[in-house]
Amino acid sequence: MHPHAPRLFALDEALRAEADRMLADSGIGAILAEAGYEPVGSYPMRTMTWRDLDFERAEEPDWNGHWEVGTRLMKTGWCFRLQCENVHRHAWGPPGLYWGLRLADPAHQQLAWPEDPRIWKIDLWTIPAEHVAANRAQREKWMRLLDDDARSYVLAIKEAVCHDPAYRKTMLSVHIYEAVLEHGIRDVDAFRAWWEARKP
Repeated sequence: MHPHAPRLFALDEALRAEADRMLADSGIGAILAEAGYEPVGSYPMRTMTWRDLDFERAEEPDWNGHWEVGTRLMKTGWCFRLQCENVHRHAWGPPGLYWGLRLADPAHQQLAWPEDPRIWKIDLWTIPAEHVAANRAQREKWMRLLDDDARSYVLAIKEAVCHDPAYRKTMLSVHIYEAVLEHGIRDVDAFRAWWEARKP
């Protein structure tokens, strides 16, 4: 178990509770549920270290439906930014449509965009069902391996690298899960060495 496990577990629990309240109070959670989005990543895996949520839905990408969701989200009044990506045109993600949100928490009326750390980041993916199934199979495998011991190391490494310029660009959270859960890596230096070695 990582020596900072109690603090890291408490941080994750607090962030997940804050996320629940933010999604409910802003109305964004209801919009996402009605549109068929499901939470994935650090929230259901209980590995949150900062205000970042991921959702996906299994649908053939449809521009009209995509823009309808974006319009509803913007009309809540809580979005600072709503960034659209057609990921069919990129190599960095699955084929589909993406919304990247930056939004305020209704509990904090005065937030300084973009530097306030209380601003939430939400990624929304609409991708074909076969890609969702592959993602789900991988997550289910990791969930079976994610006991509290492993979770403490995932949290510690995520906290240590979350401000790295490469994080969320070429260094991804899935790399941390893979390193800890499939390769037994237990500290940030070993993770960085493993990640550097796996880069093409």
